[in-house]
Amino acid sequence: MGEKTSAHPGAAGRAVAADRPGNIRNVVLVGHSGSGKTTLVEALALATGAVNRAGRVEDGAAVSDYDEIEHRQQRSVQLSLVPVEWAGIKINLLDTPGYADFVGELRAGLRAADAALFVVSAAEGVEGVAGATRMLWEECAAVGMPRAIVVTHLEAARADFEEMTETCRAAFGGESGDGVLPLYLPLHGKEGPDGHRPVAGLVGLLTQRVFDYSSGTRTETAPDDDQLPLIEEARNRLIEGIIAESEDETLMDRYLGGEEIDVKTLVEDLERAVARGSFHPVLAAAPAQEGARQGLGTVELLELITGGFPTPPERTPPEVTSPTAPPARR
Repeated sequence: MGEKTSAHPGAAGRAVAADRPGNIRNVVLVGHSGSGKTTLVEALALATGAVNRAGRVEDGAAVSDYDEIEHRQQRSVQLSLVPVEWAGIKINLLDTPGYADFVGELRAGLRAADAALFVVSAAEGVEGVAGATRMLWEECAAVGMPRAIVVTHLEAARADFEEMTETCRAAFGGESGDGVLPLYLPLHGKEGPDGHRPVAGLVGLLTQRVFDYSSGTRTETAPDDDQLPLIEEARNRLIEGIIAESEDETLMDRYLGGEEIDVKTLVEDLERAVARGSFHPVLAAAPAQEGARQGLGTVELLELITGGFPTPPERTPPEVTSPTAPPARR
């Protein structure tokens, strides 16, 4: 495993530190080879100031692909640790290889983490949630590991976030799919010469606020009047999904009775449901533009990790066994 703090100490020139376990999040990135895990780690490192420039897998300059064989093959072959800091929380990002040949490295990452980000490519369609990915999802479910889904490659011409979200709901959400729902919907910019409309921002379904990344810096604005009707159905579905997981049994009756539920209450219930592994939000991500600091969706993802994923003391340690001793807990 490659500890990268020595090569990339962070914006202040020192390794990221945490003074207590409650200020730590251990997160493993899981996904098919080519889904964009390493690129996403790079985007998160850039957004948090851990690196000053985003490296590319193709150039052999990605922070988590440091081995010569990884540079030569342009893919991850071993588990790598990239620590970053956001809002006073240390986040240990565990980047895992996507090829089945390196499943040992992947399972080591799962064992060390307290939550998982399943990274799927919008450009790959159903291939992004192939059988191996679904098996890993079920493996995490068996131990109650909190999970979220990140849809990448939104910059691709044939990317379709809505279609990919429905694919994930069918693959990971059980019969109803109500536990796998997006928190944001992508907003497309102006159509280019090739007819492609790139994703320029996100609209939050709970807050009904627009987060614009088109300038290279995240800015928050109110939605246009014609944008709110476009998110109404997705917003209602999300609210109902959150309320279904709420510990407040009166919340659903109040909502169905026409009461407007406070956003703060919904966010708190959402974070609790994510932390206990019963609700799995879908988010979107894309690399930062040249010279920009924040890639699309990075801030939203960091907010979810710090607010919704559990701390190490909140997770039950895995069982440790030996061939000659009965099962024991570490």
